[in-house]
Amino acid sequence: MPVYQIILIVIAATVALAAALVFALALYADRLVFGRRINRNVHLKYFSAQDFGLNVRRLSATFDGVPLFAAVYSKQPEETCSKVVLFCHGMGPGHVAYMTEIARLASFGYAVAAYDSIGCGSSQGKNSRGFYANVQCATAAYIAVRGDAALKGKPVCLVGHSWGAYAALCLTTVVGADSVVALSPFDRPAKMMADSAAPVTGRLMAAICLPAWHAINFFRFGPHGNASATKRILRSGTPAFIAYGGRDGTVLPDNTPATRAKGANVLAVVYKDKGHNVYNTARAQKLVEDINAAFARLKTPAQRAAYFSSFDFVAATEEDDAVMDEIRFFIDSH
Repeated sequence: MPVYQIILIVIAATVALAAALVFALALYADRLVFGRRINRNVHLKYFSAQDFGLNVRRLSATFDGVPLFAAVYSKQPEETCSKVVLFCHGMGPGHVAYMTEIARLASFGYAVAAYDSIGCGSSQGKNSRGFYANVQCATAAYIAVRGDAALKGKPVCLVGHSWGAYAALCLTTVVGADSVVALSPFDRPAKMMADSAAPVTGRLMAAICLPAWHAINFFRFGPHGNASATKRILRSGTPAFIAYGGRDGTVLPDNTPATRAKGANVLAVVYKDKGHNVYNTARAQKLVEDINAAFARLKTPAQRAAYFSSFDFVAATEEDDAVMDEIRFFIDSH
């Protein structure tokens, strides 16, 4: 065999091995995030409907044969509620992490239907599958709302935060919602994975893994796996309020529909001093940052338990009235 052929074979084998290693790294990172259940953190306090005096009624929702936990929350009799808000939760143990926001929306006179995505919180499922799974579970919850005798005739607004905001925006091309409120949404799933991995792997390695994350999403969900939230909301034409914090360190500015979606149906607002929980007050934002710092600093369960035993979780979920009123005005206007 000529020397040049041997060299080409060695180069090809090296490239193939490098590609396999990159794919393996990308798959490992994907499974670290989505290859497990996302349950409640034992050190954090989660508020309940009872803490806010809400009425609660279970909804029946199923995705891919897996029962999902879904419920309707209201402050008044459901028949008197003006609209239905379908709340899509962010990364974490389901909608229980958003009971303060759900209670505020219910206080505006809406019936709030909320669900836990597969593998999250009180829903069944051995893992959370991937980014687009939340869109699929939100679809199941929407079908449950439209089929519910007390809710089916009411206008529906989709409201979501972070992962849930991505789900809400993508959902607008799947269902006939009347409006959508997306708080701190990301645009592209693979880019979100790369940005999240970069502090650990370095930006260069995250960029190298980006095509692999695209491939993983495609293999798992087909062409929907890499859906762009920006393209979805512009294609649907659904009236959208997109809010983003200028200090958001989770979703970067080049990967949010707040800076990418330019359409007549989109009202994008950037709050320059807000973080990822764009609906929080400055005090709450600081306390959330303290929580994240505590988990990084305190390594043992005993240390964390001692720290959080006196933590002010009410203050950490304090909402910015001005932002919530803007959300209310937008929903009422559509």
